[in-house]
Amino acid sequence: MRGRLVLIFSYAALTLVISGCNGDTLTSPTTASTTAFQLSLTPTTVQAGASSEGTVVLSSPALNAVQITLSSSDAVASVPPSVTVPLGTSSTTFKVTTRLVAADTTAKITASVGGVKQELTLRVISPVARPATLDTLDLDPSVVRAGQTAQGTVRLTGAAPQPGLSVNVRSSNSAAIVPATVTIQGGALGATFTIATRPVNLDTQFEITASYLDQTRTVPFRVTP
Repeated sequence: MRGRLVLIFSYAALTLVISGCNGDTLTSPTTASTTAFQLSLTPTTVQAGASSEGTVVLSSPALNAVQITLSSSDAVASVPPSVTVPLGTSSTTFKVTTRLVAADTTAKITASVGGVKQELTLRVISPVARPATLDTLDLDPSVVRAGQTAQGTVRLTGAAPQPGLSVNVRSSNSAAIVPATVTIQGGALGATFTIATRPVNLDTQFEITASYLDQTRTVPFRVTP
């Protein structure tokens, strides 16, 4: 009998089975649009240059090899063009590698099979140290009798650079006397200052403001007779 080439299409899985003259069977990876799966990244935030592991989990074991197409929205994160879930298994993993960046960057990692798509965000943290910025201004207490004093505290988001930095302070009313500047020593996270008050005839509420570069923090302050 002369050899035959038989092409069989399975509707459920869209699998192409090729039977040759010698009886061998070859099965191509399916890309059926009905394939349901979940995508995960561990971790979802990494330092630039580090890697994350992606995992694809099918809703049930693959009846045929399933090819998952991968992509990244930003070159800061690289993924293989595709991964395959082998026949009889339900999951596979892949590596997401990252490169150095000058600023924190996010990349969307996408996995798709036919019309089914899953997308997750990977955050890549820059190793570049950020300069400290003004964080908070606190007053203790925020209500005092005229003639009493209060303590103000300015805090930074990180340690002050060497040899230190100056934070400007002002009061919106002359009933409170504050220093023009407060110095935060290099390496310190904050500094305190004293608020003196003058006599007032009525309850007087106003604001104390601290500013550094383009950052400003303002809190209410009250002086009673």
